[in-house]
Amino acid sequence: MLKKIKIAIFLICVAALGGCSQGYYDDLPAFKYYTQCNKEVFGTGITFRAAVRGGDESGALKEMLALMEDINSEMSLTLSGSAISRFNALGSDGTDEYLNEKVEISESAYALIEKSVQYCKDTEGAFNIAVYPLAELWNVHTEGLNKYSMCLPSEAPSPPQADEVKKVASHCEPSNLHLESSNGKYYISKSEPNLKIDLGAVAKGFAADECIKIAKSHGVESALINISGNICVLGEWYHPEKRKYVRWAVGVTSPRPRGGLGGDMCALSVPADKTLVTSGDYVRYYETIVNGELMCVPHIVNSNTGLPLGIEFDGDGYKALTGHIVSATLVCEDSSKADAYATAVCLMEPNRAVEFLKARGINGVLVTQDGRMLLVGITESDESGEEYFIQKDNYSAYKKYSVEEFSVG
Repeated sequence: MLKKIKIAIFLICVAALGGCSQGYYDDLPAFKYYTQCNKEVFGTGITFRAAVRGGDESGALKEMLALMEDINSEMSLTLSGSAISRFNALGSDGTDEYLNEKVEISESAYALIEKSVQYCKDTEGAFNIAVYPLAELWNVHTEGLNKYSMCLPSEAPSPPQADEVKKVASHCEPSNLHLESSNGKYYISKSEPNLKIDLGAVAKGFAADECIKIAKSHGVESALINISGNICVLGEWYHPEKRKYVRWAVGVTSPRPRGGLGGDMCALSVPADKTLVTSGDYVRYYETIVNGELMCVPHIVNSNTGLPLGIEFDGDGYKALTGHIVSATLVCEDSSKADAYATAVCLMEPNRAVEFLKARGINGVLVTQDGRMLLVGITESDESGEEYFIQKDNYSAYKKYSVEEFSVG
C-alpha cells in the first residue's frame, strides 16, 4: 500500500473564486527536499500552497505568485475595478447604454470564458458561469456566506419566493454573453442587463493549470500545487526517507458530518501529471429554518431549477432531497475542466453523473446523501493492477458508505 501523504480536501465552491480546502501536507518533513510557498491569495481566504523540486524553484514560485495577482485583478468580484466586476455592472443604471458597451479582457480570460460556455453546453446547463444572480438571491455568494454561515439558523434568511426564483433564473442565460476578438484585443459584452458572471468555479482550476506550466518552464521535476482544493501534481513525489520518486496519495474527506468533521474516508492514488478537484455541499453553506425544519443552503446553485444543491420545490414549499450527490472528487488532466465538471456532477442524478463521467473518460469518487459511494474508473485496492485505486484501511468513515464500482472506457 502507498504511504498516505496527508492532503485533506475540503472543497468549497466559493462564489468569488471557486473552491477552498483545509489541510495540506500536514507532516512538514514530507517536503524536506522541496522549496515551498504558502500564501493567502485573491483577498477572499483562498490559500495558494506549492511545493516544487528541481530547476529554478524560487523563480517558479515567484512567477506563480505574480500570476495569482494578475488573475485577481481581472476576475475578482470583490474588486470593483476588475474586468469581471465592471462587466457585471453594465446595465445597472437602468438605461440601454450597456448594449453599446464592452469590456476589454485578457486573452487568457477570453479563453477561460469560451471554455466555460462550452462546459455549460456539455453539462446541459448544470455548470453555468451566469448563475451569479441566483447565488445573490439565495445569499450563497461570498458576501452572503460570510454573513450567514456563522449565525444561528433562526437568524438566517428564509428562502426566496418561487416566482422570484423563476424570474431571476431567467437572467442566467449564457447566450446573452458575447465574446469578441479584434486586432489582438479581446472583449465581452451582454444583451441582458441583469446578466452577471462568476468565474469562481473555474478560476482556481485555471490558475492551477497555469502554475504547472510555469513549473515546467522553470525546469521543475516534481511539484504539488494546491489552490484551496484544486490540486495539480507534476511528476511524482520525492519520498524523503526512501530517497526516490513514488506515486502521490491524496486523502478524500468524508462529506458527513458537514464541515469536514468526518475526517478522511479514503486515500486516492494519483499518477503523475494529474489534477484532482472536489466539490460538495459540506463546507460553504448556511442553515435556515423552513416550516419548522432545519434546512442546509449550500453554495452550489442549479440555474436550470433556480435551486441550491439538495433542495427541491414540490409546489407547496421547499424541502430537502435525500439521494443527491453531496461530494464529487474528479481526476483528469485539466483542472479548470475538473472544476466545472465537479460542480455540474453534484447537480446531476447519481446514475446520470456516472454515465456523464464514463462517457468522457474521467475518473471520480461520488458520494450521495443516502450513503452510496460510486467509484468511476477507480477500484478499492491496487490488487487489480488498475492505474487508479484507493486505500481504505484505517479510515473508519469509509465503512459508512455502500461502495459501487464502474469502469471507464
